[in-house]
Amino acid sequence: MLLRTITMLTLGLSLLVVGCNEATNSDLSNEELSQLNETGQGNGLEYTAKKNSNSSTILEIAANNEDFSILAQAVLFADLDKALNGRRQFTVFAPTNDAFEALLSALDLTAEELLVEENKSLVKNILLYHVAPGNRPAEDVIDSEYIRTLLKKFVEVEVDNGSVQVGNEENGFVNVTATDIMASNGVIHVIDGVMLPPTKKSDDDEEDYESENDKGTDSILDIAGSNDDFSILAQAVTFAGLDKALDGRRQFTVFAPTNDAFEVLLSALGLTAEELLVEENKELVKNILLYHVAPGNRPAEDVIDSDKIRTLSKKFVEVEVDDGSVQVGNEENGFANVIATDIMASNGVIHVIDGVMLPPKR
Repeated sequence: MLLRTITMLTLGLSLLVVGCNEATNSDLSNEELSQLNETGQGNGLEYTAKKNSNSSTILEIAANNEDFSILAQAVLFADLDKALNGRRQFTVFAPTNDAFEALLSALDLTAEELLVEENKSLVKNILLYHVAPGNRPAEDVIDSEYIRTLLKKFVEVEVDNGSVQVGNEENGFVNVTATDIMASNGVIHVIDGVMLPPTKKSDDDEEDYESENDKGTDSILDIAGSNDDFSILAQAVTFAGLDKALDGRRQFTVFAPTNDAFEVLLSALGLTAEELLVEENKELVKNILLYHVAPGNRPAEDVIDSDKIRTLSKKFVEVEVDDGSVQVGNEENGFANVIATDIMASNGVIHVIDGVMLPPKR
């Protein structure tokens, strides 16, 4: 039965995937993003995105919405309920019942026939391919070419004329039909098909998805502003006009240089902090700070699993891991050491670094 299911999954895929297009990744305008959020009409399929309060978990939202009853049933069957009902932040690409019914029809199975013990590992792997660590709102997904999932395989993102698709070249793409359904432990983006993982093997071990991270009550700016080690960073953030963003509700990941890190930069420039933070340098300071901020909540394990992280400056921070040490930066201007991780804030996470990263010119 399992072998037959796997074979049929591959053979039947062409019946499942809707609108697989050649596309390039580009930014959506605020108007396009707003339209996608409000109507879910990115590819002509209507779905009203229900904005949930942050009091319900991902699993609770799925279980209480009749459009996701098969997904909720599959999550329980695959023993992923503890993870998706906990506190660690996740991003879930959630297939609707119609998406699962298309898969089941292609396999000539009912949900009850698929969800049997001999298929448990298969179902679990498919579900893990729909979950990424960290809280990634729609604007973060759109800014990403690849998103690493709990299966240790990448979901590719394609954006074209206001429509967003996720999947992979091997097995095709599905449409994102609604976004930013917020949960206490992450965010749900609705998709109109079940994504099948690529068959290429990974050398990495399975993600320990059951671990949890507490979500802080103070904002990123609150934490920086109340810690003597980050006083120059907090001062620079306010000077550059980024205080509203880092004190708000949108989720960010901040690579935070300590005062010592800033002092090294200032010494190299022959300046004091007061001499650097003058109006003529404002754009420069802002661009450097934006290179230290990535959209979405990316805990340390997500950072370590990434080769590159796209920042708010639209340039990539490279990640290097060697013998337990982690460095971030770029080949052009060098790397800084990550010296502390997972300082949780209400609007994201802080990882402490011992140097100020200068963005590459390219």
